[in-house]
Amino acid sequence: MKRLNTADLRETLREDSIFLLEQMEEIGKNTPHEILETNDGKGRWNTVQVLEHLNGYYRFYIPRMNELVEKTASVPSSSFQPGWLGNYFTRTMMPKNGVVKNKMKAMKNHSPDPELDTDSVIAEFLRWQRQFILLIERSAKSDLESIRVPITIAPFIRLKLGDILMFLVAHNQRHWIQIEKLLGRYHVASPGDAFTQLAGS
Repeated sequence: MKRLNTADLRETLREDSIFLLEQMEEIGKNTPHEILETNDGKGRWNTVQVLEHLNGYYRFYIPRMNELVEKTASVPSSSFQPGWLGNYFTRTMMPKNGVVKNKMKAMKNHSPDPELDTDSVIAEFLRWQRQFILLIERSAKSDLESIRVPITIAPFIRLKLGDILMFLVAHNQRHWIQIEKLLGRYHVASPGDAFTQLAGS
């Protein structure tokens, strides 16, 4: 994969994350709990479970990334080269043209409980999402390649900060489409479509 302009990448990640924040703020305010707590088949997740799944990733990654960005002295670069493994994870997660083609089963430790407090889950997600946006903005002073972040499935493996940011946005996109389907919404063009083009280059 070719090198990416760091400023363009960061702004695309930021715009897509703001889009998701605004959508979930509106859904949280205006969607009845019984709809958010309804799934589309036996054993399948409802919207609240999807958000709790995203919360689980944020609980792992955001504190670690914040700490690394805070304590690691690095000089930002004008371009970013995704690593082969990070790029693979991002492409695997990334939907194409609003469609998730490769189905995956969540790991056991990332499978949400069916009994959740809806208001608490939504409030936590919104808090994390705001922190994630701030982290993307703060990363402008850091080198996305030299800072390495452990991954959930094998903490001894560390990927570039830029790879983790891209992976999380792709993962969010994937589950945003799931939420749209659960709520009977039509997929609309978002900054995520621009991210798909950028990450797929």
